[in-house]
Amino acid sequence: MPTGKMESGCVLSILETAFPHPSEEYADAFFCQEMTAALEAAAKEYKVRFLETVDEIRAGGLESAEFVLRREEKRNKSVNVPLLREELPELFAELAFVSAANASKLLSKKFIYDATKKLIKNRITNYEEVNVKDLEARLPEPEYSRYVTDKLISERYVVEAKS
Repeated sequence: MPTGKMESGCVLSILETAFPHPSEEYADAFFCQEMTAALEAAAKEYKVRFLETVDEIRAGGLESAEFVLRREEKRNKSVNVPLLREELPELFAELAFVSAANASKLLSKKFIYDATKKLIKNRITNYEEVNVKDLEARLPEPEYSRYVTDKLISERYVVEAKS
């Protein structure tokens, strides 16, 4: 049983020995696509098995001569806003803000637009946007198509076996 990190190159070498890749390009692309899906599914299964095994180790208080179970923690610092507001109101007033995401949840798009336009005047033209679905609801074809362009932002290739 290995005691260190399993090398991905080692696993890849074993897989390539067991499942040699095809030499024809389409067949190889299809093989890689299917192998990716299989490995992602296997990774999910290993993750579930890992979590179940860790639960068993913890519940049973199990120990090992070769391994140790260590808990890694990621932490996020956050401000106790009500306490800061109450105890240091001047500092709070200097630092308090509403994130753009929360502002858009709390206020209408029109309100945000009007308030921003009032503040920055004509500079707003560099930032103005119109929601495609809103325009589609208001303009009939073919007029709608005059104002909307379809721009490719990403593409993904999929290889399928011919029937």
